[in-house]
Amino acid sequence: MDKLKVLFLMGPADCNDPNIPRYSEEFLKELSAECGFEIVCAPLEEVAAQELPVFFIASGGSEQGFKNAYKAVKPPYMLLTTPAYNSLAAAMEILGYLDENEKKGEILHGSLSRIAARLKTLRRAAEAIRRVRGMRLGAIGEPSGLIASDADAAALKRACGMELIDLDLKELVEEYKKGGYPENEYTKALENSGYDINEVKKALNVYGAAKRMVGKYGLQAVTVRCFDLLNLIGTTGCLALAILNAEGIPAACEGDKKSMISMAVAAAVTGGDSFMANPSCMDPDTGEIIFAHCTLPIDMPDSYTLTTHFESGIGVAVSGDLEPCEMTIFKCNGDLSRWYADRAELIETTHRDDLCRTQMRLRLSRGTEYFERSPISNHHMLLRGDWTAELAEFFALLKSGDN
Repeated sequence: MDKLKVLFLMGPADCNDPNIPRYSEEFLKELSAECGFEIVCAPLEEVAAQELPVFFIASGGSEQGFKNAYKAVKPPYMLLTTPAYNSLAAAMEILGYLDENEKKGEILHGSLSRIAARLKTLRRAAEAIRRVRGMRLGAIGEPSGLIASDADAAALKRACGMELIDLDLKELVEEYKKGGYPENEYTKALENSGYDINEVKKALNVYGAAKRMVGKYGLQAVTVRCFDLLNLIGTTGCLALAILNAEGIPAACEGDKKSMISMAVAAAVTGGDSFMANPSCMDPDTGEIIFAHCTLPIDMPDSYTLTTHFESGIGVAVSGDLEPCEMTIFKCNGDLSRWYADRAELIETTHRDDLCRTQMRLRLSRGTEYFERSPISNHHMLLRGDWTAELAEFFALLKSGDN
């Protein structure tokens, strides 16, 4: 969205200050500067067409205008207010009306910086909902050995519009046999890494095969039943998934559909990639967990080395190092009805011999109880930065839009 369109509402002109339109115009101009995007008044049909419809309650007496218009707009109902002309009072009357009718709404009020921060979070979440509705996800093979990581395609589509299709792993193998892969900054760096070039090229041919299937089926995310590749072609999918993730194509391993969905949601919300990892060991007393896996997005670490896949000792995997930073741990289930997100502090990356190749020790802000009592299966996504507010708003808007 280049602009955020709002519906201007004010009371009858004959009982309101004639300066309200001019004051409102100046208020929106200052708020736009704070937000970093333009906020403009627009007709109801244009406002309603947005993922984030906003009502600009400019004065007292706006209540009836809202009542006449709100049914054309899907909830939740965002009420933008000013500190003048009884704007806030009118918004409270409107919010009381919505509550009586079991509809969700929110008053946006306070300093310009506070309103702008809230609008930016809401706008990002709303735009993410629009993005996921157009996503087509491909599962190349069923979950391998995972008993709680499948997803129902029909339920997912009802929940958010994502389309999930099943594809045959044999097709990936046939594509691999054709050979070839795109030449880009990642493949060039890997070819020149000094690691066994024959193994690198085998791994890159898996990337090429997966990339061709992504293009053929118009996929925006993918998961691969990768353990079967060990016997079928003598290499792994670790490097392929690491590159796809860096290219902005969420890519999960082990045929894990819930993780693929979670990675796709995370990408839609953040615009970046995520690391699908195992919670490998945890200390409930300190709230720390070591997450580890072999498919770290190749653009996520500060530095990396190449090594083999952990369980098999073959193929090529990424062993990454990251400086301490803020991170988010995230997972949702197959129909987006349940989700978890927590802010975490990355304490260190380690290189133990008894865990998958990239290992991160994190301290969770809310501790480990969720993982002890009710985790959404095994794999969880690790994202650089704190995205908990944006993720929470994504699911809140998604649920409100069903009302």
